Amino acid sequence: MAATYLDRIVAYHRNRVDADARSLDTLIAQALSQPATRGFRAALERDSSQHLAVIAEIKRRSPSKGDLFPGLDPAELASTYEACGATCMSVLTDEPHFGGSAADLQLARRSCGLPVIRKDFTLGPRDVCDARIMGADCVLLIAAALSPKELCEFHALATSIGLDVLVEI
Repeated sequence: MAATYLDRIVAYHRNRVDADARSLDTLIAQALSQPATRGFRAALERDSSQHLAVIAEIKRRSPSKGDLFPGLDPAELASTYEACGATCMSVLTDEPHFGGSAADLQLARRSCGLPVIRKDFTLGPRDVCDARIMGADCVLLIAAALSPKELCEFHALATSIGLDVLVEI
């Protein structure tokens, strides 16, 4: 059976996680020293009780469709999303496959008051910490890419460092 886009992307990120030798304790300490988050889950709960809660996405490229908005300005788009009533924002930070970056997330977050989820392939505990360190308020965990044990461990780590968690099934 041929590998899917998801299979290839997950394999790439697994290799990256396996090669990451940074101290997890140091990353956890850095994550815990970040400013308070904006409450991704709370924003969704608040808005969904009044109207449709929208998570607006910042994505430059798609593996299946190629370049979508290669020259986009994350700060400008984030401000526009907020002005148009978005509840939260999703920022792709995967560079090789989606053209995103930590800088995209940071620029978007600084330009508006919306809570932000880091949308990436979170396959190791250091990835969870990286989300908090780069300024995310929430982290995406993709169930199909994680074992049940990893899903539970990463969820627990995320909440312990102040992140909300969105699990994609």
